[in-house]
Amino acid sequence: MSTLKRLCHLLSLALLLVVLSGCSDKQTSQPPQSLKRLVEDNLVAGLLAEDASLAVTLSRSRDLSVWNLPEGKQRFHWPANAFEHPGYQLALSGNKRYLAYGGKRQITLIDIQQGNIQLTWQVNGFDDYASISTLALNQSGSRIAIGMNEGSVILVDFKAQQFSLFKQHDAEVAFLAFGASDERLLSAGHDGKVLWWVSGSGEIIKQLSLPQRITSLAFDEADRRLFFADNLDNHQLLAFDTGEALSELSYFERYRYFRRARFIHRGDELITATSKQTIFRWQVATGKELERWQLTPFSMGTTVMDMVSYGGQLITLSSDGALEYWELGSGN
Repeated sequence: MSTLKRLCHLLSLALLLVVLSGCSDKQTSQPPQSLKRLVEDNLVAGLLAEDASLAVTLSRSRDLSVWNLPEGKQRFHWPANAFEHPGYQLALSGNKRYLAYGGKRQITLIDIQQGNIQLTWQVNGFDDYASISTLALNQSGSRIAIGMNEGSVILVDFKAQQFSLFKQHDAEVAFLAFGASDERLLSAGHDGKVLWWVSGSGEIIKQLSLPQRITSLAFDEADRRLFFADNLDNHQLLAFDTGEALSELSYFERYRYFRRARFIHRGDELITATSKQTIFRWQVATGKELERWQLTPFSMGTTVMDMVSYGGQLITLSSDGALEYWELGSGN
């Protein structure tokens, strides 16, 4: 080998080592401060209250449980035969009073302060064969939004005894969230659309989109930040009012799948979860990765079911029913 070729070879190796060193720094993660597995079975669905005081687990055997946190003590439990239908979807009211349990075409509303099943009813979209794809309850639990797999959204107001049906999407509704005033709804679907609309009339106020189905959505209404991503590595991180791009998340991989997302620290930071075990923390202004954590797996395919930030910690609930607490450092 000539001297010039040797020199080029050595320079290439040195550059590769620098790149790998930079990547390995990003891959280091701290262990959780605490870990507790609430159930031994895998979860079909799971939720955490915004103040991290409750967890809800729906296991593969369709056992439904409500847990007091952080001690992880079971508060209520319903076996599968307590319901007329097997459940797949869950939603918790903001005041932690009501839980919605959804099957393919049925909804059960549960008072989780008393532990009582309040009512069960069947829902139908524009298509008679449509099934429920996602649920959302408002702050008080007096209203429920039901997303269907043919793109319709059903709104039920229990107090006013009103029912509304809107065809907002062209494919399955994947995400639903009430605005702070209940007069607005945020929805996203497999048609790639993200819609901000009037819950009373269905009028669309703002529409954004990506080429493929939306896989992750986070909205900080107070600080007007929006993040959404599709299944082909496209994502947007925006100022909600103006639509101005705040940054683009920076990572080495050619492809990264975003399964969950949540804004923290008054919208200055973003937490995302992949379809596997990794959780990332990002600086919104720059798109820089600040930190990452690895879930503790108990089975193949472990992933995040829900996550909240409270009291200087990130709390995650995994598909293995494991509750983990992670310290949110300074991120510098």
